[in-house]
Amino acid sequence: MTSICETAPAKINLTLKVGRRATDGYHPMQSLVVFANIGDELSFESAPDLSLKIDGPFGSGLDAGPDNLVLRAANALIAATGCQKGAAITLHKTLPVASGIGGGSADAAAALRGLNRLWDSGFSYVDLEKMGQALGADVPVCVQSRPRFMSGTGEILHDTGSWPILHGVLINPGFTLSTAQVFARFDEMNLGQVLSGHTYFVANNAHDALTELKTHSNCLTRAATALEPRLGELLETLEQCPQAQLVRLCGSGATCLALTDDQESAVDFEQELRMKYPKHWVQSVKLGGAE
Repeated sequence: MTSICETAPAKINLTLKVGRRATDGYHPMQSLVVFANIGDELSFESAPDLSLKIDGPFGSGLDAGPDNLVLRAANALIAATGCQKGAAITLHKTLPVASGIGGGSADAAAALRGLNRLWDSGFSYVDLEKMGQALGADVPVCVQSRPRFMSGTGEILHDTGSWPILHGVLINPGFTLSTAQVFARFDEMNLGQVLSGHTYFVANNAHDALTELKTHSNCLTRAATALEPRLGELLETLEQCPQAQLVRLCGSGATCLALTDDQESAVDFEQELRMKYPKHWVQSVKLGGAE
């Protein structure tokens, strides 16, 4: 039986600017996106029908029905090929759910890649990115899982060129934030920015990257912390830690990122945070592109 595996790396927005909601209901945005060396795992086996099984530490309670992004991605690929095909899909969920690190989007992108291979559909990455646009704003950038500048409503992607590896720690406090609610509060607070041309920048090393990133922000932070004050407290605590060279909310939250000087500092900081927050999900990461 043919079996294929794909990793769905965590997506990290190192910068995020969001404009006012357009008449179509979508928000324009600009973001520098990188990917972590951790993620969910998906496997695909040939089968007469399409099915999805979910397991893993964060798999409990997830809906494996037709509204799941993995199955929606599969059906998008079926529609594009014009042929009804089947597959037994297993999603091993290791990333926290609704946590701002693109788990669902990365899973959908991994499904497009994996089923494209399993079914020998012959679509290019660019083709799969276009299919992903209908599945969610973050799906296209997750198809290739490499550092990109993202704009529009996620459909405009530009390579960063050379981008250094960064190290840090992800910490999730164990509560979820609804992306829709964060954006609704963002609109209520009138935080939408005027977006002109995308600001592209380069960094030759980690020091240059950190210096440049400190001039940017995640503009969803105020809305997210207004909804969940405990998130603001966590961000403030991280900012006071000497190991943290840069602290940032991931996407719409509630995962937070603390960048460190190097891998050794990240591992040490991970252990310190695990002791301080024994009920939180804490993971040291290397940030760059998919390996």
